[in-house]
Amino acid sequence: MAITRYFVMRHATSEANLKGTVQGLLDVPLALQGKEEAAEVGKALRTLGITRVYTSPLQRALETALIVAEQLSVEVSFVNGFRARNLGEWEGMSRDEINEIWADPNHPFGNNPDFAPPKGESLRNMDARILGAVEHILEGDTKEVPLFVMHIVGAGTVIHHATKKRSGLKNAEVWELNSEEKTARLIIAPNSQNLPAHE
Repeated sequence: MAITRYFVMRHATSEANLKGTVQGLLDVPLALQGKEEAAEVGKALRTLGITRVYTSPLQRALETALIVAEQLSVEVSFVNGFRARNLGEWEGMSRDEINEIWADPNHPFGNNPDFAPPKGESLRNMDARILGAVEHILEGDTKEVPLFVMHIVGAGTVIHHATKKRSGLKNAEVWELNSEEKTARLIIAPNSQNLPAHE
């Protein structure tokens, strides 16, 4: 037996999201807007039976998780495997700078899952890390209904694994997944702007 019902959330808006800079493993805090988003999401999730929040240890995800968990009156656990994709030398670059790199439609970042930015991590390796961490948790206490707080690419990986479709998530977006029923549904879609997703 395994946990079959769980939730996945992208962290709320960070300072770097507002500035339009690449984060990766840079430890960036939430913006005030992000703290407000996280509190609203926590309130919206109160009736869904979530029993624990698991989070990436990076500050923007951890702050999101702590605010949500406070609203739910549940504990938070750190999962190193949920950390953001390592974007190596691209971290800290502006949106304009990174778009210049990706101007070529044949650039391997968008076309080759084995491509890694200089000193960074490939999408394939990140997918394996994220899914391995999720699987480990889902093999635990079957009475648990967990919420995973992640970064955009990792959350997208979990949803893609369930739906076979990849899409960018807005900050503080939440999905409910059920592996037994083979369903994945968007339950919280913030009205905020879809801020830079380069994490």
